[in-house]
Amino acid sequence: MGSTGITEADVDKAMTIVESGRQSLRRDDPAVQALAAAVSVRRRLQGEGVVTDDELLGVHDHLHARMPYRHGGHLEMLADALLARGIVPSPSDYDGDWWLWWPKKGYGPCRDCRQPRSLTRYSAKWGKPYRYLCARCRKQELADDTAYLDSVTGVTREEGESAESLHARRTAALIGQLGSQAAPTPAKQAGRPSAEQWGEYVERLIELLGSLDWAGWAIPDEYDSDWDAETGPMLFATLWRTGAALVVEYYPYAGRLRLLPYDDVCGDFPESFAALDEEVEISVSREGDEAVTAVQHQAGALGLLDATRVRVVEGADPEAAEAFAVESLRSLFGPAASYRKIPVVDIVKEALEHPDLSTYLRWVVGRAGRDVHPDPVPDAAALGIAAWCWRNETAVEAHHLPSDVLMARVNIAVTRAVLPHVCPYEGIDWDGIEQSLTDADWELPNGRTVSSLFADGWPEVQSTVREQIRKWQRLDSELLGPDTTLRLMTIGGSTSYTCHWWGQGRWRAICEEIVRDAVEAGFALPQPYDCRGSAALIDDLEYPDMQSDAVLDWLIDMPEASASGPYGLRHHPATQPLVREYDPWWATPEGD
Repeated sequence: MGSTGITEADVDKAMTIVESGRQSLRRDDPAVQALAAAVSVRRRLQGEGVVTDDELLGVHDHLHARMPYRHGGHLEMLADALLARGIVPSPSDYDGDWWLWWPKKGYGPCRDCRQPRSLTRYSAKWGKPYRYLCARCRKQELADDTAYLDSVTGVTREEGESAESLHARRTAALIGQLGSQAAPTPAKQAGRPSAEQWGEYVERLIELLGSLDWAGWAIPDEYDSDWDAETGPMLFATLWRTGAALVVEYYPYAGRLRLLPYDDVCGDFPESFAALDEEVEISVSREGDEAVTAVQHQAGALGLLDATRVRVVEGADPEAAEAFAVESLRSLFGPAASYRKIPVVDIVKEALEHPDLSTYLRWVVGRAGRDVHPDPVPDAAALGIAAWCWRNETAVEAHHLPSDVLMARVNIAVTRAVLPHVCPYEGIDWDGIEQSLTDADWELPNGRTVSSLFADGWPEVQSTVREQIRKWQRLDSELLGPDTTLRLMTIGGSTSYTCHWWGQGRWRAICEEIVRDAVEAGFALPQPYDCRGSAALIDDLEYPDMQSDAVLDWLIDMPEASASGPYGLRHHPATQPLVREYDPWWATPEGD
């Protein structure tokens, strides 16, 4: 193989190496030319020359074929350079002996996680071939192997036990299992669901997960399945929303739905994190709306119907933290890049420089919502529109209504008016929102028009709200597209500014804690719930705008409460959002 980059000086150096090895070859010998090509590549890699992947691999292969020995370390150098580019032999390449000259340690993309990291040539037990893995993936593979053997054999390591003893016990367990295996009896085969029944279970599970589907979680149409004679059929899957994940298991016969923390045991998704900290089980019937409502309430209490708040753990590897931040930015602006058919970096630059968007990005996204993951959650986006197209950047605050109860009623009315116009599939109907929020005949449940509450200030409120809505409509259609706009509005509806507002997924759970604390403190519930009871109050607070002023006032500030609590909605700690952690435990700083 020749190379256009070979110079006479390269051939001279190749001849020097040949002669130092007491070889007698001519300058035009193919082996000398192969070595000269490697010298040329090394020179260009150390300087500013360009070496393509194909040339690098070709020179390596040609040198190995022509001069596998006494090449002055150039074959090892070429292997180092290939590893840095993620080009690694398969186990059978070079007669399976490539590990003899490829480096023990290097730097490049890990085979499993594909992240550029410090790598080690690695061959674990169980006959796996050599490959290059980072420290995190080596640890994970070892843990996976151990967990697999624990599961298959039913034997786990005892404290202080040697590797030889553990191996002997596992071998004995496997032999015992092979001897006891028998064909399944007809009794065990009986009861297996038909294909039609499996389809019915899937349809019911999709129905049960409807609230999660609306909140932006990707609900699959197909599920993994299992069956045994004890528990009957089971469906299971991993649900994803942006980088968050949770595991769902559904047991139709037992009437159980389990939500479990996700664990990326294979290391396939390094920027993922668990949406739950512990397992939750919900009793569900195979028919009816009651179970659907139960799942919705539980999912809301767990924060799964709101945007995910996530923080990188303190002390995390800076490289991993940076990768997580980049992935979040890509999740936010990637849809806009697809909508505009331009690179993500161009969208980000344009957005940061846009006069109508830059302040929102710096203040709302960068500060007030810095821990909010860019999820597409319609209900949270409706709160974002209520916050940033009605309450803020408009004349509404300048004409603040006379009581917090009345302002709360209007906030709820705004959110209710916006909700029908926000869809996770079609985006935001800005024309419908403008018509609803600027209609002079728009009424509260008690029949009073919103325009009459602002009296002479209504024209100013009307015009400034219209201006904000049209600004976002232009950003949506001209710059961001529907998906990114929905995500930005979700962040806007997920800050501390709106954490007390009706419309969030955790609303019922917040009310439950407020009422529970009041009852435990011996406080009287507002009429008529002093007679109807706390359960009725919690149910009715799902529609707070339908309650009396006395009930709303009690909920907001808890009139009997002292400075030490218990507290109403304004100060209760339950209003603080749940925050998950992204812990890249696998990350190892370069050089470790």
